[in-house]
Amino acid sequence: MDNNYLAELLFGDIKTTPEDMFAKYPARTLPDKAAVTRFAPSPTGFMHIGGLYAALISMCMARQSDGVFYLRLEDTDKKREIEHGADEIITSLAQYGVCFDEGAAADGEAEK
Repeated sequence: MDNNYLAELLFGDIKTTPEDMFAKYPARTLPDKAAVTRFAPSPTGFMHIGGLYAALISMCMARQSDGVFYLRLEDTDKKREIEHGADEIITSLAQYGVCFDEGAAADGEAEK
């Protein structure tokens, strides 16, 4: 199969260029050695101690290096997603002092 043909089948409706994406998401201006970390839970269940631990470590690494900590909610499993799952995750983490610099907010809006 020709690669161009396959690319057209998969991505034919995408008109965004790499240059468009670089303009939309410019490089971060952070200090050298700054860590950009993330926590990416799937809203398919309730927050558990393992998720809290992973988020806390990621937050601490970003803070200690003058970096950025962001929340990226994985929405790839819509069939198992629970109602208000994202809000529950954000609220649970906030109760333990885990706060994000960027990412989703409890009201469903994106923050930056």
